Order: sequence, then C-alpha cells, then structure tokens
Amino acid sequence: MKVTVKAPAKINLYLDVVSKRVDGYHDIKSIMHTVSLADIVTVEKAPENIITLTSNFPHVPTDDKNIAYKAAKVFFEKANIKDGAKIHIEKHIPVSSGLAGGSTDAAATLKGLNQIYGEPFSKQQLLEIGATLGADVPFCILGGCAACEGLGDQMTTLPTLTAKYVMIVRGGEGISTPKAYSMIDQHFDALVNCEHGDYNAALDAVWANDIGKLISSAYNIFEEVILPIHSTAKRQKEILYEYGADFCMMSGSGPAIFAIFKDYMTANTAASAIRKFGAKAFICETI
Repeated sequence: MKVTVKAPAKINLYLDVVSKRVDGYHDIKSIMHTVSLADIVTVEKAPENIITLTSNFPHVPTDDKNIAYKAAKVFFEKANIKDGAKIHIEKHIPVSSGLAGGSTDAAATLKGLNQIYGEPFSKQQLLEIGATLGADVPFCILGGCAACEGLGDQMTTLPTLTAKYVMIVRGGEGISTPKAYSMIDQHFDALVNCEHGDYNAALDAVWANDIGKLISSAYNIFEEVILPIHSTAKRQKEILYEYGADFCMMSGSGPAIFAIFKDYMTANTAASAIRKFGAKAFICETI
C-alpha cells in the first residue's frame, strides 16, 4: 500500500522566545499558519524492518539524520509494528529557511503511516508523538492556524485567515535553528521570563481576521539577531516593500522572508524583481 501526503510549509505571523528552560530548550509564543507551498511525501510499506528514504533534492539526508526517517522509526516503535517503510520526499520548500520544511515532512510521514496501518493512533496521539521529534511537528500535523506556546506543543486552534497572496522568498546562506537560538540567548541574556512583542494584540487580530491589525502587531524576535548579519534577507525585505508588499517579515528562525500582497499582479511583479536579485520566490496562499 502506498499513500501520498501533502506537507505544507508554515509561516510565523508572530514569534517570541520568552524564556530558556533548565533543560536548555526554549518556551515560545507563536502564531503559525500553513501556506500552499508544500513538499509531497510518498510513504509505502516495506518488509524486514527496513526504512529507506529518497528525495529529488540531493542535499536532503537519507538516513537517521532526517527527521522524517526518525518519524517512521518512532511510529513503528510506538505501534509495535515490525514492518519497514519506503519514504520519498519531493522537495519544494527551501531547506534551512524557517518554514518547517523538515518538520512538515515528518508530520506527513506520521500521517501517511497512520493511514496505511489503519489509524492505530488518534490525532492527539500523533501530536504527542510529533512533539518528541521537534517543536514544529505537532503544528504541522494540525495545520491551519494556531497559537503555539511552551515548546510549541501547547496549541490553540485559531481561525484561518482569508486567503491572501503570500510570497515566500529565500536567498543567501541558511541558518541552523540551534545557532539562531544561541544568538537569541546571547543577545537577550537568556530571556528570563520576558515578552518582547504584543502577543495578545496579534491574537485579537487573527480572531477578527483583520489583516491591517495583524500587520501592526506581527513580530519575530529572530529578526533582531538574524537580519543584522544576513544582508541578503535584509535586502529582500527592502525590495519587497519597494515593489508593493503590504507587509513582510522573516519566518521562524529564518532566513526566509514572507510578504503579503493585495493582488496577484503586484505579487508577480515583485517576484520577478526578487528573482533578478538571485533569490527564489514562491507565490502561494494561506490554507
């Protein structure tokens, strides 16, 4: 049996790191939203407890360094199933970009295996399994729009925003998540119970589906440490505003930038300008 699962990227409409825990992890407050840019993950049964992973993108690891591989391994362990799996990841989401490209592939792998084996796990159980793999995996299983707190696993479903033209731009060197958090720790002196943006205002804007209010309250703490050292991402924001973006901000720990546009024509013109700058640009929608 073989199943194919879409693995959508996410953007952060709001992201604050509010504290560092004694175990070294970080508590966050975030509003995440899935967008139509997606990887395609194909999962099928394989015998003899063997997990194999392939991808159209040569830089994707195909062993246990890949979080989707880890997801399959954990699934079989939790379900006490002795089969193996063949996983193929058709990459469209830029890697090391703050778009949850790896996490969404892991989420799709868990959902695909759960479907193949007759749903041995409830959705809540899949979320709990996902939380053991990475902070963004539970949200990627849930999808849509959600407020994510704690390690990212304390989620409250929010209404999805009215479809807007969203452009995702990626250029320059990638940023590893551990490095980005290390920079946050250094810059904000370990973040002792401190909030840096207006989380409640952003939540109110999403509940009201008010893009204008959301734009005024959107925040990403990582911009404060990444943009000063990532001139490419900084210049991309400038170009997007020059070509009519209503708003643009870094997603996650970056360096990908997302922008919101009123209409497709303006977004398409901006995409052409960004591509001449040497970056990748994807026009998509909130889903």
